[in-house]
Amino acid sequence: MTKLANVLIGLLLLCVACKNSEEKVTPNGFKFQVIKAGDGVKPKPGQLLIFEYIMKDSKDSVWQDTYENGFPGVFPIQDSSTIATEIGALQMFRMLSKADSVTLTRPAKEFFKDVLGGPMPPQVDSSRNITINIKVVDILDQQKFPAFQAELYAKRKGFQKAKDAKQIEKYLADKKITAQQDTSGIRYVIHTNNGGQKPTPTSCVEVSYEGKFLKDEKTFDKNPKMTFSLNQVIPGWKQSIPMLGVGDSATFYIPSHLAYGPQGYPGAIPPNAILIFDVKLFGTGETFDPETKTCK
Repeated sequence: MTKLANVLIGLLLLCVACKNSEEKVTPNGFKFQVIKAGDGVKPKPGQLLIFEYIMKDSKDSVWQDTYENGFPGVFPIQDSSTIATEIGALQMFRMLSKADSVTLTRPAKEFFKDVLGGPMPPQVDSSRNITINIKVVDILDQQKFPAFQAELYAKRKGFQKAKDAKQIEKYLADKKITAQQDTSGIRYVIHTNNGGQKPTPTSCVEVSYEGKFLKDEKTFDKNPKMTFSLNQVIPGWKQSIPMLGVGDSATFYIPSHLAYGPQGYPGAIPPNAILIFDVKLFGTGETFDPETKTCK
C-alpha cells in the first residue's frame, strides 16, 4: 500500500470519527466534542480522573504530549458544592468516564482562561487556536493512586531510558562525536586529563559549566565558577563529575532519568529533557563551607 493511500485512509477515519462525535455542554456553557465514548461511569467526589493528553496550536506546534513526555494528568473530583465556581474544563472532567476520548479547540486567550484557568502569557501568539485531545485512562480511588503511579513510573522509565539512548546515539553520530559510555548510560568526552585529584560522589567541587538541551543545543544555564556539594545536584552530575581530576574538562550527555526526569524543572527544564554539560573542574574538597562558599 502506498504512503498516499495510508494518508487518505487516515483522513477518512478521522472524518468518520468527527461525524460520529457528540457535542456536550457543561453547566456553565463550556462545549467539547466526545470522539469516542467510554464505559459511561462518571467519577465520584473523592476519586481521581487520570487522563493522557496532547496539546497543540493551530500551527501544529505541540505544547505537551503526555504519551511521549511526562505522566498523565490527574484531576481530583471535588464535592458538588464547588461546581458553580469551576471553570469549563473542570466541569467537563466531572462529565467524563473511563476510555472517553474528547477534543476541544479555543482561541489562545479563551483556552488559557477556560481550560488552564489563568491569563494568557504575553509571549503567546493570541492569533492562534489551541487544541487539546484527551483520553481518560482510569478513574481511581485516592488510596489506589500511589500503586498506579509506581507501576506507570516503572514502565515509562524503561521506555524513556531506551528512547534517550537512541536520541543520544543519533546526536553523536550526526555530529561525528566519539564518546565513551559509563554503566548508567551517561555518554562523555574527556577533553583534558591532567591527572589531578578526583572528587568522590559526596565531595565538594568548584566548577565552571554550561548546560544545553540535546534537542536544540540551546543554553539553559551557565556559570563561570560555582562551588557546591555533589550531594545537592542531579544524579547525572553526581556520577559524571568524579570522572574528572582537578584541571580536567569534559562534555557529558545526561539522559533524562539522571537529570530532571518526567517532572522536569518548571520554567526551565521540560519533562524528559536530555542535557549536555560542558564542565571544567577547578578544585575539590571534603565538604562545602556555607559561610565562605568554598570547599574545605
